[in-house]
Amino acid sequence: MINTIIAIIPLILFFAFWIFIIWFVITLVHSSKERNELLKDISRKLDNLQNTNKLD
Repeated sequence: MINTIIAIIPLILFFAFWIFIIWFVITLVHSSKERNELLKDISRKLDNLQNTNKLD
């Protein structure tokens, strides 16, 4: 019984490690996507501002 529990511990740690890696990558991709959308919005606003200044 105790040998089975000791044998399962590395397996649990292995899966926990990979779940953490997958969670980290998903979080990183999601943050990058949000950052890119924000930068696109800022870029659009700056383009509109520059176009307005050129027309004046």
